[in-house]
Amino acid sequence: MNNISVIDPNFDIKITTSYFLSIQLQLDGFSFCVLDPVSNQYIQFENRPLKLNENIFDVLELELSRNDLLVYPYQKIFVLYNTGVYSLIPQALYNEDNEADYLSFCFSERFNSPKEVHYTNKIKMADAICSFKVPQQLTSILDKYYKNIKYFCQATPFIEAALLSTPIDMAHNHVHIDVQPSGFHFDIIVISGNNLKMHNTFKYHDKKEFLYFTLFVFEQMKLDTRNTKVFLTGNIEKSSEVYSLLKQYIKQVELENSTKHFKFSNIFKHLSIQNHLNLFNIPLCV
Repeated sequence: MNNISVIDPNFDIKITTSYFLSIQLQLDGFSFCVLDPVSNQYIQFENRPLKLNENIFDVLELELSRNDLLVYPYQKIFVLYNTGVYSLIPQALYNEDNEADYLSFCFSERFNSPKEVHYTNKIKMADAICSFKVPQQLTSILDKYYKNIKYFCQATPFIEAALLSTPIDMAHNHVHIDVQPSGFHFDIIVISGNNLKMHNTFKYHDKKEFLYFTLFVFEQMKLDTRNTKVFLTGNIEKSSEVYSLLKQYIKQVELENSTKHFKFSNIFKHLSIQNHLNLFNIPLCV
């Protein structure tokens, strides 16, 4: 994958203190974009994939030191960290004093490194807390360049945007699946109206396991494969084997390639944004 870098001619370096900068980190590279909150429009986007044998932290530090777009002063800084190691806790059951125990309860000790920093996000529409960790090496790098960073797990904008986009009167169940760009795992939620009925994340190795876990959710939630809509986002295309296999067993499958909550400059018209919808939807979560 090649680098992608687009910027609107109206991007004004004199007023970046009114813009929002969002950065996304994953194993295969990083992306960042700039939102003008006054016009509610995205005016810049860049994707920097990793090359063979590159380290994501080395590349990030290099880009931060030389890319002017990353070091201008911004009103808000958001960082999205893609991980399969996170947990959702109902707001009513969450206790801040026990926040270190939630992930330990859900994951084995090998996931609980002392060189990680714990964060939580509130998912307002789900009345839940997302608990996750970020590598300390990442926070140490970013702290050199920014203050008051707000960190997010990818599940937070995924769930928040799905719930906000669903009409209250849509009473039947529908499914949203977000395929992560690296690590072979996907997040899946079941929604009825704007209520979150089920959430889980699955690690898979091939298309058959992807199908198995999806159909497992259908079975557990007693969903009809003919009448239940499935919306796909993330690292998936219509030409992919996973998409073709899903269509054989689930009749209503759609790719979501836009967000209803923000506008995009004309520079985006030739870009596929579905891989980065979580990045673009971060401002919904603050």
